Amino acid sequence: MTSQEAKSPVADQIEVVWQRVRERLKLELGVQRFQYWIDPLRLVAAKDGRVVIACNSHFERDKIVEGHGERIANMIAEMIPAFGAVEFVVDMRPRAAQPVNPVRTTTAEAAPAELPLVEGSSPLNPAYTFESFVIGRTNQIAFHEARRVAESDVPVANPLFLFGATGLGKSHLMHAIARQKLLRNPSLRVMLISAENFMRLFITAIKANDTLSFKNLVRNVDVLLIDDLHFLIGKEATQEELVAALDSLLDQQKQIILSADRSPSLFESMSDRARSRLMSGASIEIQATDFELRLAILESKARQMAKERPGFVLNSEAAHFMAQRIATNTRELEGALTRVVTQSSDGSRPVTIENLNVWLADFLRAYDRRVTIEEIKKKVAEHYGLKVAELESPNRSRSIVRPRQIAMYLARLLTPRSYPEIGRRFGNRDHTTVMHAVETIQRLTSIDPTFAEEVERLRLSIRNWPVDGGNTPPRPPSGGEGPGRDAQG
Repeated sequence: MTSQEAKSPVADQIEVVWQRVRERLKLELGVQRFQYWIDPLRLVAAKDGRVVIACNSHFERDKIVEGHGERIANMIAEMIPAFGAVEFVVDMRPRAAQPVNPVRTTTAEAAPAELPLVEGSSPLNPAYTFESFVIGRTNQIAFHEARRVAESDVPVANPLFLFGATGLGKSHLMHAIARQKLLRNPSLRVMLISAENFMRLFITAIKANDTLSFKNLVRNVDVLLIDDLHFLIGKEATQEELVAALDSLLDQQKQIILSADRSPSLFESMSDRARSRLMSGASIEIQATDFELRLAILESKARQMAKERPGFVLNSEAAHFMAQRIATNTRELEGALTRVVTQSSDGSRPVTIENLNVWLADFLRAYDRRVTIEEIKKKVAEHYGLKVAELESPNRSRSIVRPRQIAMYLARLLTPRSYPEIGRRFGNRDHTTVMHAVETIQRLTSIDPTFAEEVERLRLSIRNWPVDGGNTPPRPPSGGEGPGRDAQG
């Protein structure tokens, strides 16, 4: 705030009130949604009974106004009635990044090469930090446990075993742990290594008749992180050496962090002793990303890329399309986004659904089958206990309007059909009705995790439906009103 505004005793209270509002919203929304939507907001002014809050983009402002604006205004007015109005503005000027834990941030964080890992380690990826990790329901337990391990001066959850499919963030958390450990104590001996390189070092030591040096290297570290441990399945000699190293480090009270693509209980061809040692600490699964997390990851990465490519904007429809259609893992999602940035960088090719279908054809073909609008209508009608004819009818009751909007939204995402074409398949409706339906479902999935999960389940059921398009038993009618939210269209 300006010095002139600060002279007002009431305005002086706004900073305190804003912090209290943030704290309440964090409790209401949960950590992930708070960090994504509320944390970037900035209080910039308070005068004449009006509070001004800045957002980073027009997209964010629209989403905040739609999803949280009224709640924020009511909270502020409740605490300080003199300010009865809130205005959300867009301020895209670059800001210095605010670390999550500034007390522990050092200059080493900006210079990863200065963080000394022991010989044989993989280099730290500067992009893999706790601050850059996008948290959702499917990975929040792993994130919080990894951070707890990273910030503890004594071993906890030892060994910590993270497992899950490829591209879900295991390596990201491993690098973040190593980085944070060294930021807290640069004198720690930290080894971060893939299981494949662990085996290569061991084999090289055997060939050189110098296994003692290898044992001393691995067993004299303070923190050992081994990624992709499943690579050692069937490699009996290396497994035995690994278990011996783990035994030694655990006896010395040293921290161990491991990762693999499956639970250690599912490791084939591994001795009971080795499996027992791997399961003696905390085994945490990182599950497949849900729609809400994929959307948050996309929009977070898009903001980062926009700093390098000024003018690039990933609009809401494109973000929803990509988050729904590319559901394999975050690496593919980020790869797809990089391609979109490259294709649209000169500004001559807009980021539209039509262009995305062309630019990302190989990503979409990787797991897609051709879906028809008729299949979508049948599946949505079954889910809500309706008839397909009701989705095509002019009926505007709440129990029919929302399923109709969901069907239009899925038709836009899962088929190459245009707005006018979709409108014709839903009772000859105008293309603006379809656009309104798509925008409504986009907004609701962005602010309501339960609704987003429901739409995601429908999408998956349609994708996995037999190609004959309808020989599966219909779902029993729900018997309810259906999702009733500001229905229209």
